Amino acid sequence: MATASCGRRTQPATTAAVHIAPRDTTAPYDGIDISSHQGDIDWGKVTADKSIRFVYIKATEGATYSSPHYGYNVTMARRHGLLVGSYHYFTTTSSVSAQFRNFTNLAALSSQDLIPMIDVEHRGNWSRNQLVDSVAAFARLVKEHYGVQPMIYSTMAFYNRWLAPSFNDQEPEISWNGSYTVWQFSQSGIIPGIDAYVDLCHYRDGAWLDEIAMPPHPAI
Repeated sequence: MATASCGRRTQPATTAAVHIAPRDTTAPYDGIDISSHQGDIDWGKVTADKSIRFVYIKATEGATYSSPHYGYNVTMARRHGLLVGSYHYFTTTSSVSAQFRNFTNLAALSSQDLIPMIDVEHRGNWSRNQLVDSVAAFARLVKEHYGVQPMIYSTMAFYNRWLAPSFNDQEPEISWNGSYTVWQFSQSGIIPGIDAYVDLCHYRDGAWLDEIAMPPHPAI
């Protein structure tokens, strides 16, 4: 199971576009992440579950794959009141620039409520230094384009072995000891309106969801 790690803030982020209350500690989960694996989703039924406050949606993978459900899912999830973020599955078989172009061609700045996420779970034949340098380069491009540092999404074991401590002082910060902001604690959630298992996510206790909210940006 994967953990999405980013910085620790003890109060709402002052750059957030909206103020969002801390997580409901009585809720069984706070959000979900999805891809085209979940197929056609009935967002009206999904959002009847008031525990779900946000969703991360897979946009792209590598240099060529783009999710055929992405546009519909982003539009409908936002229309039904969910905060939406997008993620790119990072591969070691394509250049950083080609992967970044693939991501930005699909994940428009104007449709992002939450900071982008880079899913890094494999290193292929790359050395540790190659992987770290490439992820850092992708993150720099994200910062230049979207105006925010992305969240890095990985398993604790993979992050600590192959990426730490290179990103530990990144803002949002990724902690060596495995602290998280968003924890994907289950891969087998059952949510009405989705005809497949869903990844369920907890937000960190005592944290403010708006610490990963996009800052205000002009309409594009």
